[in-house]
Amino acid sequence: MLTEQDQSPLERTVIELLANLLKRPPEEIEPDHSLLNDLYLDSLHVLELLTLLEQRFGFETDAEDLQPHVFRTVNSVIAFVRERAQL
Repeated sequence: MLTEQDQSPLERTVIELLANLLKRPPEEIEPDHSLLNDLYLDSLHVLELLTLLEQRFGFETDAEDLQPHVFRTVNSVIAFVRERAQL
């Protein structure tokens, strides 16, 4: 389990957004967790998460960017945000 000190600001923010969305403590969310199998996100959660990420990091997503691999794990979401927001 990673401590908050082990996480980058981007990782912490994405995990906090997920935790708020899922009404879970951020400590229960690990970067390697599967969004589907470990966190039980459904398609509605994914759309809500995408909206939160776009608002928080100031980017827009095109439909062709919404590939399944982007929402496979917490780490893949972090990588997507890093690329889209150019962080």
